[in-house]
Amino acid sequence: MRAAVIFVLIAFEGLAIELHELRRTEDWEMHLAKAAQLAREQKFEEAQTLYTHLTKAAQEFDFPLLLKAKVRNNHGAMLTASGRFADAEKAFREAAVYWVNSAGENSPQRAASLNNLGEVYRQMGRYADAEKTYNDSLAVRSAASRDSEVQMANTISNIGEVQRMQGKFIAARAAFEKGLEIKRRALGNSAPEVANTLNNLAAVLQDLGLLDDAQKHYLQAIAIRQNSAPLDRPALAGAINNLGTLQRRRGQMTEARASLERAATLWEESLGPEHPSFAAAINNIGELLLASDNFAAAEPRFRRALSIFESKLGPNHLQTAAATDNLGVLFLRQGKTAGAEAFFRHALKAREAALGPESLPAIEAAHHLAQALHTQRRFTESENVLGSELAAIERAGLVGSPQHGHVLTELAYVQFAQRRLEAGERSLNAAAEFAAKLPSDQQATIGSLYEAYASLLRAQRRGKDADRAGARAKSFLPR
Repeated sequence: MRAAVIFVLIAFEGLAIELHELRRTEDWEMHLAKAAQLAREQKFEEAQTLYTHLTKAAQEFDFPLLLKAKVRNNHGAMLTASGRFADAEKAFREAAVYWVNSAGENSPQRAASLNNLGEVYRQMGRYADAEKTYNDSLAVRSAASRDSEVQMANTISNIGEVQRMQGKFIAARAAFEKGLEIKRRALGNSAPEVANTLNNLAAVLQDLGLLDDAQKHYLQAIAIRQNSAPLDRPALAGAINNLGTLQRRRGQMTEARASLERAATLWEESLGPEHPSFAAAINNIGELLLASDNFAAAEPRFRRALSIFESKLGPNHLQTAAATDNLGVLFLRQGKTAGAEAFFRHALKAREAALGPESLPAIEAAHHLAQALHTQRRFTESENVLGSELAAIERAGLVGSPQHGHVLTELAYVQFAQRRLEAGERSLNAAAEFAAKLPSDQQATIGSLYEAYASLLRAQRRGKDADRAGARAKSFLPR
């Protein structure tokens, strides 16, 4: 699991306040802690009201910069959790300035605010900005004699995560392994923090197709969580959930469903049946059922998850958009293309509004929309969407990534469907140029498309060209 946005303070009781109650520093700290607690409970409107009072009080009574930094940092964490990323970016930037002015350029607090700002950028899909900001945080941590090795390791792991999201799997693996080494040296082999990094490392090993190694690391993370006291049931659920996603990829559907259902039970028992983490778990079960073509069982899971997300997070939150997108995939698989198109357009609109068109989630939603249009034989519209995707991928610095490969192969598919063989070949060749960096399933897709291209060429009696395409197909298909 990724390192969470850091809350500086912990929780106390008390909500209804007046400005005159915030003249004393200890009162201010107490209410700040309550706001952080409300945010953890996802009571975002109440937390926002309290943070507004606290921000006004900080200016009204001219409290020390240290306290102003805390309120802006914690407010930024709440805004991140509620999907208000532009406001969160502003809050963390202000917090970092306060920390510099109160504690110095190389304070651990400034490093924490930079780390949190990097997390905002990661969630927005601004991976280059996230990587730079995490590296800035790491530089501050390296210069801060008071900062801990564990915090440095967390930032290194965060760098690995954004590298992974950009398709830089080798670099990400190195970052996670370095973070793991630091944590084991500082904390021992059985610390919960070690389990976090084992989980991250397993995820990138899964991306690299090293499934046995990935499973070994997931199991190690689960064992640490199970043996930790006190038992962190939500964290254990997360580790088991991730194992289930790996088992699903390996085709171990029975084992995967057992893991995902166990994770859902742990989240429900520890967080309640209306918590977004439980919704994410039943959403994952829906995805497993969808992969097994069990459409009737998948749909109620997706709709239940969507209902919880809409109720707790709002209709335009990213998790709501993800559940909407999944319903679109379900409808597309069932041939309900008009309904699928409507879901995809809603998901795309929400993701573009929250993250921008260059973000990975928006690119994914646009890709699904292109597939729905293609399935309806609306080829020109589909190709236009794919062209916009390619432009967004270039602007986002994702050229050569798995997402780039997906768009190029879908574009080739659309062009071949129109018997535009030369255009399709150009798209397919463009994907083949960086196929060695792509996961094995994408390489197989490229091989299958070359086979289809060869068949189209043979239908035109272009035997030599067909033989060349067939030979290229063999170089990408599993032997």
